Amino acid sequence: MQKLYHSSGMIFISINDLSVWVKKGSTVIQACQIAGAKIPRFCYHDKLFVAGNCRMCLVEISNSPKPQASCALPFLPNLRIFTNSALVRKAQEFVMELILLHHPLDCPVCDQGGECELQEQSFNYGSDRGRFFFFKNSLGDTFWGGLIKTVLRRCILCTRCVRYTHQIGGSDAVGTSNRGGHSEIGMFKESALKSETSGGVIELCPVSWCYS
Repeated sequence: MQKLYHSSGMIFISINDLSVWVKKGSTVIQACQIAGAKIPRFCYHDKLFVAGNCRMCLVEISNSPKPQASCALPFLPNLRIFTNSALVRKAQEFVMELILLHHPLDCPVCDQGGECELQEQSFNYGSDRGRFFFFKNSLGDTFWGGLIKTVLRRCILCTRCVRYTHQIGGSDAVGTSNRGGHSEIGMFKESALKSETSGGVIELCPVSWCYS
């Protein structure tokens, strides 16, 4: 019988049929990074709390009929993970289609070309056409101070900025409001972010909807 645990607190798993040892307590996305398996993500960040709301980091798990979000999935002994199967690719393509549902159509010629994670991942994991045809939501920009300029119509609600201002900046000024396709990020009362670390949201934003 194959040994599943190591005396140093490591767990034996399989990623794309590659056998690896990972630290007990790690998540699937962390182990995949160690094994060199590339997994797309928007909401996940190594330094922030796990949100699991973008669903781009889906992976196929043995004995599971549906793909799972790897950022919030802990390891189990003898777990088999597939990051490049047909099921995963189809699921990521569908997720990308939903993320772009209300996004402007100028991604290929956007001024942030080369610096936008959404643009890069839409090329690698998205489809060449969309199946939904209706009016897109158009949100007005909000005031976050002289340092940060917002373009809400490009926001994909990854909530990185919300978690960053709460966890790193120590402020609950930024949050989400409404539900579903009408959700948006902003402040209860429009004001400037006064935290010393507030400029970090510019670097964290995967679509560069916050910039200086």
